[in-house]
Amino acid sequence: MVLTPELAEFVGILIGDGYIYTNKNKYIIGFTGSPITDKDYYEYVKELIRKVWKKEVTIKERNKGLRIAFGSKEISDFLINGLGLAHGIDKSENIVIPECITKEWRLVKHSIRGIVDTDGSIFVAKKPGVIKYPSIEITTSSPKLALQLHGILTKNGFRVAKIWKYKSKLSKRTTYKVPLNGFENLDKWVREISFSNPYKLNRAKKALMGRGGFEPPTDPAQVKN
Repeated sequence: MVLTPELAEFVGILIGDGYIYTNKNKYIIGFTGSPITDKDYYEYVKELIRKVWKKEVTIKERNKGLRIAFGSKEISDFLINGLGLAHGIDKSENIVIPECITKEWRLVKHSIRGIVDTDGSIFVAKKPGVIKYPSIEITTSSPKLALQLHGILTKNGFRVAKIWKYKSKLSKRTTYKVPLNGFENLDKWVREISFSNPYKLNRAKKALMGRGGFEPPTDPAQVKN
């Protein structure tokens, strides 16, 4: 299968909020999201699945979450054996972006977009001299992915702060935070990577407009591949 930006983005979304379930003759690829922040985004994911895999899927809301799932042995085999994606109980702590995607910035930036649209956050904090200082923070349970993201983003001109570990009292799992702080990082992000998640794109726009001057693209399709 030809590697395309759309496939690379699908892989990023799968790394962030997705799963691959295999059991005997059952093969399921699925995603879970928030009905509060991801409703519009899941319409985008639905259309992306149609474009990449020619699959028509339904968005369902269950147990206070949004869900998309579809079955395919062929697609599961490609993702697991063709791309080498971790799955099952090994997924969370061992997942990385496949090497065949990381070789090209035009592809890997779309995977990174998918990861941040699902597992990233955008927020502002008060800093000396700046009332609303913006940050992008990528959270993952995979230390390998955190190091991989840090390396790829640094190589491509982002100023990435030190990865830091966090463990919630409500979870046994350690997470790793990859921070990109400041207006220059956020400005560069929306110009070169952008967001497909409208909720996060709007947060980025507000943060940048708060500084004055630059208004980021409203459509990720405007970002050069």
